[in-house]
Amino acid sequence: MKEKANCLPPGWAGFDVSSAVFDVALWGDQDFRDMTMTRFPRTFAGAEALVTWVEQQPRPLEGIVMEVTGSYSRELVEWILQIRSNWRLAIINPTLVKNFGKSKGLRNKTDQVDARLNAAFGHERKPPGWVAPDPALDELKSIFRTQGKLKAFLTSLRVRRKGCRNQAEVSERAQAVVIEALENQIQELDQAAKALMQNHASMAPDLELAMTVDGVGPVVATAILAEAGNLRRFQRGRQLTAFLGLSPKRNESGTSVKGKTRMCKVGGKYVRPPLYMAAVALTRRGGPLGDFYRRLVAAGKPKKAALGALMRKLVLVVRAVIIQGKPYRRIYPEMPESGRNKSTDQMARPA
Repeated sequence: MKEKANCLPPGWAGFDVSSAVFDVALWGDQDFRDMTMTRFPRTFAGAEALVTWVEQQPRPLEGIVMEVTGSYSRELVEWILQIRSNWRLAIINPTLVKNFGKSKGLRNKTDQVDARLNAAFGHERKPPGWVAPDPALDELKSIFRTQGKLKAFLTSLRVRRKGCRNQAEVSERAQAVVIEALENQIQELDQAAKALMQNHASMAPDLELAMTVDGVGPVVATAILAEAGNLRRFQRGRQLTAFLGLSPKRNESGTSVKGKTRMCKVGGKYVRPPLYMAAVALTRRGGPLGDFYRRLVAAGKPKKAALGALMRKLVLVVRAVIIQGKPYRRIYPEMPESGRNKSTDQMARPA
């Protein structure tokens, strides 16, 4: 039996994770429908049972794939890595797996089918393993996202309150109390984020460098660092813009289909709103970034597409500044549009 196990190539496992249990499928050389299936409780004891079960299989394990399911998948991965720290566990964007399933012509969606699909995805795509983020960056992301949700709720509550006329006094008082509470909580989260970044060894310098870039204040800098983490981990700028959902999505085919280029918006939904507001402000100002937008518009690019390109450029400039460890330098001071010339076409460089 041991000789047979050594002769078999490594295989992939796919998980479908829920709050109480997780289904497991092992991909080998069998048909999609005939994968080895089992189920374990989503507990630490269940993770231990999984490890024992996998190591009893005749085929060695190459890696495990599961979709992002909030804290459920994250907690399960952490349990497994406590037991087997050398295992390769990938947490995948559900959109990628969903599109992969469409390419397979799958019509049904069940826990077992999803587990098999994740195993097949791992076998074909060989995704990299999950890497635990810096605890401080993880905490910053939690604070930033919670703050964003509260801000959205506060805005909607203010709009509804403003649109309602002849409200009962008790209704008006109740809304005022909730609005005040939300404002206090948002301010408290803001102070917590500032304290966390200022006291962290690596985040404080990165935050200061990011805020030297035109149009990047504390809100935008916090948004980028909270969602993307350490910008040095992205080997290419395109990887960063794709991670934040800022990459352009073209829709062209042959000579007849010439659709509009739109932003892909796969991921990064929390960072795009502050980036958008920063980009809009830059279009009204002088400087290399504002000129970059105006050149695109003058060349015939739609304003929304040019604005998306400016958002990407802003993130890439922040990344360059942080990687080089030098503050951003304005090539020239702000001046009226008529006072600029073609020599200012290039982007600002680190000092």
